[in-house]
Amino acid sequence: MLSGSFNIIEIVDFQMGQDEGNVWNIFLMPLGALLFLVTMIAEVERIPFDMPEAEAELVEGWWTEYGGIRWGLMFAAEYMRAYAACILFALFFLGGWEAPFQHTLSDLPLVGGLISFVFSLIPGVSWVLLKAWGLFAVFVWIRASLHRVRTDQILEFGWRYLLPLSMVNLVFAIVLRLMFWTGEPWALWVPAAVTVISGGLFVVLAIDEDKEALEVQRRPYSTQTVIKASPGSHRD
Repeated sequence: MLSGSFNIIEIVDFQMGQDEGNVWNIFLMPLGALLFLVTMIAEVERIPFDMPEAEAELVEGWWTEYGGIRWGLMFAAEYMRAYAACILFALFFLGGWEAPFQHTLSDLPLVGGLISFVFSLIPGVSWVLLKAWGLFAVFVWIRASLHRVRTDQILEFGWRYLLPLSMVNLVFAIVLRLMFWTGEPWALWVPAAVTVISGGLFVVLAIDEDKEALEVQRRPYSTQTVIKASPGSHRD
């Protein structure tokens, strides 16, 4: 929506800019990047969304049907799928095959020419793979930090948070494309303002609710102890 194309090459070109300045989509659409990351983890069925596989369990999931080399090949295929998802994230939000801060570093006095020469020696595919590798490290960190969630929790998270936030992100993309995009490099205040708004929205949603009150509202019944049981009271 923001780049005006579904072509991956054109999306990367949109982030690279023309001759000066470039802004990656992760700075223009941080909310969209976060939503894409969460849904991507769920799609490749990594922890905490690995309930269909449950490969960490010994007696659960379809992984128990395989053993030996077959299990190893299936497990390697799952990691390849996760790395492919990281490559897509790098293309959509991290500038693709462009070096990080290439234009800014190339314009530095004295060393700008040397940096530009070094960047020209590194093939673009190397930058894509390095960015994907860094994002895959985030996958591993999430796997080691979060516990598995139940299926009902996944559904509630999707309907209550992901779907409304995706609508907000769509509105952001339309506004930026129609009202602020002129074909020239983005002004610095645009990604700064978007980041502040997205950060404020995240803080509002991150405020803890009264979980006990919500749990009581969800219960179809309630219990209350009038008199506590004491030893021998059942004999009276």
